[in-house]
Amino acid sequence: MATGPRLEHQILKVRQLIDDYRAGRIVIPEFQREYVWRPVKAAKLIDSLYRGFPVSSLLLWQSTEEIRARRRDPRPMRSSLMNWLIDGQQRVITLSRTLNGDEGIDVVFHPEEEKFRRANAATRKDPNWLRVSELWDDDLYRQIRRNLDGSRHADKREARFEAVRRILEYEIPVVRMVDHRFDDAVDAFTRINTLGVRLKKEDIERAQVAARHSGFVADQVVPSLDRVRQQGFKRLNVMHLFRACAFVAKPDGRNRTPLHELERREVLAAWRKTEKATDQAMGLIRSELGLVNMNILWSGALVVPLIALCASMSPRQRNSEEFAGWLALAALCHRYSRSGETALDQDLRACRSKNPVGSLLANLRTVRSSLVAEPGDFSGALADRSGLLTLYIACMHRGILDFYTGGKVLLQNNVDRHHILPRAQFPERLRSKADNIANMAFIAGDVNKSIGQSGPEVYLAKLKPRVLKSQCIPTDSALWRIDKAEAFWEARRELLAESFNEYVREALPQRRL
Repeated sequence: MATGPRLEHQILKVRQLIDDYRAGRIVIPEFQREYVWRPVKAAKLIDSLYRGFPVSSLLLWQSTEEIRARRRDPRPMRSSLMNWLIDGQQRVITLSRTLNGDEGIDVVFHPEEEKFRRANAATRKDPNWLRVSELWDDDLYRQIRRNLDGSRHADKREARFEAVRRILEYEIPVVRMVDHRFDDAVDAFTRINTLGVRLKKEDIERAQVAARHSGFVADQVVPSLDRVRQQGFKRLNVMHLFRACAFVAKPDGRNRTPLHELERREVLAAWRKTEKATDQAMGLIRSELGLVNMNILWSGALVVPLIALCASMSPRQRNSEEFAGWLALAALCHRYSRSGETALDQDLRACRSKNPVGSLLANLRTVRSSLVAEPGDFSGALADRSGLLTLYIACMHRGILDFYTGGKVLLQNNVDRHHILPRAQFPERLRSKADNIANMAFIAGDVNKSIGQSGPEVYLAKLKPRVLKSQCIPTDSALWRIDKAEAFWEARRELLAESFNEYVREALPQRRL
């Protein structure tokens, strides 16, 4: 009998794979990343299996070691030997969810076209699209077959339905690591995904932390991150919180010490402080900028220095206006949009200095000598989230008011970005020009719909001057025309730059800009 660490090879059918996963016989360890596939990829996977294309093997680790599962559902079935899914979780979860058509993975099939796609409003109205989950269900499939009797092309449709059902019999190769250590399983996970360029650095570090501090990610980090995201800060990820926690653990360190190199007691103590500082940083962003979510913050990295500052300074030492002023200037300088890791290292070192805000501003000056906004800073496209944030800050400083209600605008879920000069009224060849920062206003969603196709010269004339000024919109009605678009945008960029600079000067009155 073979002894010692070894690899075993076998074949599992899709049906058995789903059953084992759902029954907790195949379990996802806590060092695995979350499910990240977009729903459209589910249809592509099912299509590949339907056509008999090969898919890569799964890697399981079989062990008696006590480690934590990433999620409690499905509940792991405890036995002497556990099968932990090291590589292939995206495929396994996709197949499991497709079987029921749940959790956003509802794949449909068109038998004439032999195509798969994600279910949508159009496919639900078209009886030719059938849910794969219904074709895979024996009872529902019997009803589908009865409905075929007497229909045209019944035999062809049934043959193709049977081909969809045979996906459950598709054989997937499995490699099982037997009697390997936990560290070996984590190392295999890291190497496989690194060589395949499929994992982000945060996923690798997450695996390393889970390997060193079992239960920390599952019991502490994931619940905390879920809570933060439920509050609207969805761009924060595990890596951001790890970086903040590492700073808290070693606030006087010259360089970052990764969490997996620290003792467990150090990590847990730092994590408690990090959670508290994260709440304080989010509260600061809400109170100073009126942002109740992170939809226009392009990276959670922006919050990390704020967490570090809140963790290392007492409430009396903090200057919330200065912190928010730095955030505004970080947006102006597109901080973390490129070489984000390097920039974050620099800024966390700045947070350790005796004059942290001054040091943070000095870091910004290495990429932009003058921290004063120019009209050209507001000429970017809508995809430029740093531009959206500077736009919002400029309008917020003017007391941003809704077009029709005249009430204060907060960036909640019912707030839309609205084209001031309506996009549809530009000639088709010029419509893309309307998608720029200077053409955007923030208004309530129901107001956006009511504006409809009204020309700017019509609906802007109905707005009170104070509302226009609050959104830095030129009050010269001669500019409110599609044929004057370039002049309108030029005038608005000047107003936006002026307001943004006023805000920064008031937030950072003692700082050289």
